[in-house]
Amino acid sequence: MFSSIRTQLILVLLALVGLLLLQGVIARANQAALADGINASGQAVIDVGLVGALERDVLDLQRNVLIFKETASQSAVTRFERLMRSIEQKLDTLDQSRLTHQPAYQADDTLLRMRNHLLSYQANFKDVVAARKERDQLLSTGKLFDSFDISQYLEGPGQARLSAELTHEINYHVSRAEASALQYLLVPDSQYIEAFNRAITAAQQSLALQNSTRFSALSAHLAQLEERFFRLTRIIQGNLFLVNVVMAGSANEFLYLSGELSTQVNQQYNTIKQQSHQSAIEAQRNVELASLFAILLAVVAAIFTFSRILGPIQLITDVFRKLADGRKIGSVPGLERQDEIGQLAESAKVFSDKNQQTQQLLKNAQELNSQQEVLNRELVDSKLRAEQATASKSIFLANMSHEIRTPMNGIIGLIDLAQKQPMSSILKGYLEKAAYSSQILMTVINDILDFSKIEAGKLELEEISFSLHSVFDNLLAVIALRAQEKNLSVRLTVSPDLPTRVIGDPLRLSQILLNLCTNAVKFTEQGEIAIHFDAEMNDKGNRIALLVEVKDTGIGMTEDQLAKIFKPFTQADEATNRKYGGSGLGLTIVQQLTELMGGELAASSTLGSGSTFHITVPLRTFKNQPGMLRQLPALPFTSQYYSNHPLLNDEYLSVLAIPSMPAPLEALSQDIGAPECMVIDIENYTTFRALLPRLLEFSSRGIQIGVVVNTQTGQLVEKMMSLWPHALLVHPFTPMQFKHFVLTLAGETIQGEALGEESELKTDMLEAHVLLVEDNNINQLVTGEMLTSLGITYDIAEDGQQAVTKIDNAPQYDLILMDVQMPVMDGYEATTALRDKGYTALPIIGLSANAMKEDKSLALAAGMDNYLTKPIKRDALAAMLKRYLKMSA
Repeated sequence: MFSSIRTQLILVLLALVGLLLLQGVIARANQAALADGINASGQAVIDVGLVGALERDVLDLQRNVLIFKETASQSAVTRFERLMRSIEQKLDTLDQSRLTHQPAYQADDTLLRMRNHLLSYQANFKDVVAARKERDQLLSTGKLFDSFDISQYLEGPGQARLSAELTHEINYHVSRAEASALQYLLVPDSQYIEAFNRAITAAQQSLALQNSTRFSALSAHLAQLEERFFRLTRIIQGNLFLVNVVMAGSANEFLYLSGELSTQVNQQYNTIKQQSHQSAIEAQRNVELASLFAILLAVVAAIFTFSRILGPIQLITDVFRKLADGRKIGSVPGLERQDEIGQLAESAKVFSDKNQQTQQLLKNAQELNSQQEVLNRELVDSKLRAEQATASKSIFLANMSHEIRTPMNGIIGLIDLAQKQPMSSILKGYLEKAAYSSQILMTVINDILDFSKIEAGKLELEEISFSLHSVFDNLLAVIALRAQEKNLSVRLTVSPDLPTRVIGDPLRLSQILLNLCTNAVKFTEQGEIAIHFDAEMNDKGNRIALLVEVKDTGIGMTEDQLAKIFKPFTQADEATNRKYGGSGLGLTIVQQLTELMGGELAASSTLGSGSTFHITVPLRTFKNQPGMLRQLPALPFTSQYYSNHPLLNDEYLSVLAIPSMPAPLEALSQDIGAPECMVIDIENYTTFRALLPRLLEFSSRGIQIGVVVNTQTGQLVEKMMSLWPHALLVHPFTPMQFKHFVLTLAGETIQGEALGEESELKTDMLEAHVLLVEDNNINQLVTGEMLTSLGITYDIAEDGQQAVTKIDNAPQYDLILMDVQMPVMDGYEATTALRDKGYTALPIIGLSANAMKEDKSLALAAGMDNYLTKPIKRDALAAMLKRYLKMSA
């Protein structure tokens, strides 16, 4: 174990480190002893100074006591109290001095005795102050000197009088007593007390010669006068005793103890000084011994390192340098050693043996590098082919979008035109089913395109201001129709505090909601679909988290099925796919769109009991917007509410603010009084027919009646509206329809937004002549019919070249509808050519089946004013044309 150089070096270094640590510990102890001695010396000097200050403070105390004795000055009392606090602080400082923690310190008893004398001195001074106060009160009230006036006592009862000589004599003695009292106040000497007593005694003896009880009041007054003077002398003598004897003794004793304390502190200081000096000498000796051992050990370590390590390492280094240069070597020094030097020598021997093999390996490595270069070139080619494949995929999707949407544009347009013609109910039903099927096909196409764009990272979100009312209208327009096919009940509820206008991507938000809600309808055979909207506002009021819950009573899913539903092209299981169909992309796109918008998606389900989806989507909003249902008028106070099963949730009922609890529908057959307004929940058409006569009777009496009805099947809603021409609210309804309902009940007129901010465009006629550039005959027919229905005349060009020629020959067109993909010359080239020819003010609207966002960017870059995606809807076309054309007169 000890043959290893590493172990030997570690042991030597540990010994050196140990000696250095020991030397540091000794030096630190020496430093601590010196510092302790210096601190103790400094503290002793401070303590001696404090003792001297105590002596001065005690002398000041005595001086203030004497000043108070002579002048009764309140400032002397204040200075006395301040000096007492100063003395107490100095005693506390001495008591907390570090010298008190020294083993030989003897001053604790002295400090305690000094405190006791100080407390006694303070108590005696309080007695002096109290006695002086009593003396001053006795003098200030006049009870002593006013009583020397005895004129009122010289007349007895019944006008009895003393002789003039006796009266003069008594007044003389009383005056002598008064003079003695005044002299005693000036100089408190016992001779004045004796003179006072002799004068009072003489006055009493003179009065006694009268030998009559008629002057007993005067006699009593003289006795009282004598008693008051006696009390005054006791107070003054007691004060003199306290000041001159008791307090002077306490002060002298305190001064004696302070001198004793000073002697003890000096003794303690000398003791600490001697101990510190001795400790420093011992510590210095120990440091010198440790340093000597460290030097000897360092010399030994240096000799060992040079002879056993550095010299052999130098020899081995020379050997490795020769091997690195490719030179041959003879013997390797140090092979016989069993330590690390021996291992290095063995390594050098192995290195020499492997030197030739290294040359061969280098040659092999060069060959491998050549092969690696070939592989790298193949990898670059593979990457290029992958990028080309990705580009081909995007081109393929764009072409497929155009190729599929072009005939779909014709199909949907022709069906839309056919539905506007008179026809039988059977034919109308066929067309409605064909329109519905074409919309499903467009949804599948859009899902595939969106999934591809998301997968390629090319889907971009818009940031525009839009109204949530339009989202609700579009959602119900699709969901209510699909739910009606199964006679399912649909409930849409919205928090009244939800803001109306938000900023985000309305198209993608609607796509998320439609996918979730159509799925709920697809997988629900009976029951209802409940859709609820709420929002959480941030502290600044400029952002909301839109909370959406979609709950159905459908087939539900197990935990395993729930884990697979967000995978692309996958449904819960094969049986579900066979029964319900579908591409399996809807929920995948919902999840991806939600994540792109920065939101969250969660799902829960119970097999056979339905599923619930929770969506949270962050949106920006405008500050200080009122809730969309928070500015509705309250119904009259006398309003009444009738319901067996409430069809409005608590939030909507709170908006109505009906003061009474709901009464059962059976109560309508009784006397209801004269309410101004009534809200009645009706579950089905049978109940509606039964209550209709009674409701019409109430309405004829001038009562505003609002009827809330559950989701109805078939054409029952139209039938109910024809029978009840008053306020009617049928599930599912939008917040704007609920607002219309409340305003009608409150008797207020409806301005502008009666049916929503995003109401359908009016079919106002336009006055214009346009050029339709389209190569597909069916699309020419469909778009032409739409233009004709809007009052617009048009010419047709089969390609871009014809369009340029027509405009050059007769530039009388108000607008151009330009298809993008055409033979001979496409729409981009034709637009560029027209702009180059100077037709800069002529509006050009691009038409294309390509739904990619970059397609619109290309159209705008080519000089087009706007862009419409096929299949074209009449309302979208009308809205676009109204931006550039005039209305007909």
